[in-house]
Amino acid sequence: MVDNIGIVDTRNIISAVAEKFGVDMSDYASTILRRRLVHTINAFACHSADDFIEKIQKNAIENDAFLYEMAVETTEIFRDPSLWRELRDKYLPEICRASDCQIWMPGITTGDELYTLEIVLAESGLQNRAKVIAGCPSNKHIDNINNGGFYEPKKIEISEANYTRYVGKAQFNSYYTTVDNRAKMKKELLANATIYQKDILKTDANRQYKMIIYRNTLLQFNIPLYERVIRKLIDSLAIGGYLIIGNMETLEYSEAGKKMQVVNDTEKIYKKRID
Repeated sequence: MVDNIGIVDTRNIISAVAEKFGVDMSDYASTILRRRLVHTINAFACHSADDFIEKIQKNAIENDAFLYEMAVETTEIFRDPSLWRELRDKYLPEICRASDCQIWMPGITTGDELYTLEIVLAESGLQNRAKVIAGCPSNKHIDNINNGGFYEPKKIEISEANYTRYVGKAQFNSYYTTVDNRAKMKKELLANATIYQKDILKTDANRQYKMIIYRNTLLQFNIPLYERVIRKLIDSLAIGGYLIIGNMETLEYSEAGKKMQVVNDTEKIYKKRID
């Protein structure tokens, strides 16, 4: 089992991945990147960084499988209940007044945020008024989400506690079935969702989204990538649209972020300026 990798090994893996998969990881935050690489090396039963690189070069590791293992998973459904209450009570009713409301959730992994949003929309009577577009790192992530996620009991217990704090309108267990002691979220929750596999920076900016939810991800990036991603998010927002990032993240130091006005600093909700 590999416990750690050094700077040289990290650089060599970045080079091999870029050459073989066309994936540029050079501007990911070093600590998080190395942690995910160690996880991925062990997931493919490699004995060293060199062994891992050799398997990549010899096509023993597929691109989709690599992207699946490298992704940082979210933790639970209805994480940060106060945010979802705020969206339910104020921002979602506002953006859903128009019939062409589109919400973008790029970079989701386990589907926790997507299922959370869909439950909020359903309980608010807004599910038919909003189109949700979700981007995933890999096709395996898409398959897992479409199949209900299969959550372990502990994670569902935490999620149910979050939902209780959110003060939902139903019993949380009405949104899932139990299969082999694991919870499977109901497929009808995704009736208005489109899920695709594509890197956020390779996705066309259409300036149509009324809301973008991209939480707890910017911390993974060094400044150049951080700035590029923020610019992509802002360029994809309609004027007056909302961007929600993680409550430990900020647009304060971003040049592109100057186009945004913070409307809720606690929950890190930003609005695109008219000017």
